[in-house]
Amino acid sequence: MNIDNIKKILLKCYTKDLCYSKIQNEWNDNNKCFGMCAITSLIVNDYFGGDICKIHVNGISHYFNLIENKIVDLTSSQFNHEIDYQKYQIIDRQKLLTENTKSRYSILKSRLIEELKKQAVISKKSKGHAN
Repeated sequence: MNIDNIKKILLKCYTKDLCYSKIQNEWNDNNKCFGMCAITSLIVNDYFGGDICKIHVNGISHYFNLIENKIVDLTSSQFNHEIDYQKYQIIDRQKLLTENTKSRYSILKSRLIEELKKQAVISKKSKGHAN
């Protein structure tokens, strides 16, 4: 499991119903990462540890991960400009898990696990045919 693999799978899992509710009407298939930063940062934290961080981009809260002093931001593509990560604060994941976020996070995690299972089955089948 690596960060690039998780990113590809998460992109398959993102849907409008998982977008942050206050901006959900602006979500579309062309910007699948839009409104997904909090739940994505929780998933990345589950699999890779590190810290969850918060900054403001255009006056809006944005969450990303800091793993071994490296910025990991799987949803940065939702913005059409470079992000200044200098003024971040580390966030306690429990404070991020509001009722709304917890619900969206649970759904995303379930979808991710299902996709990972599908990939494992496909991988096993393709290895079995290679012999």
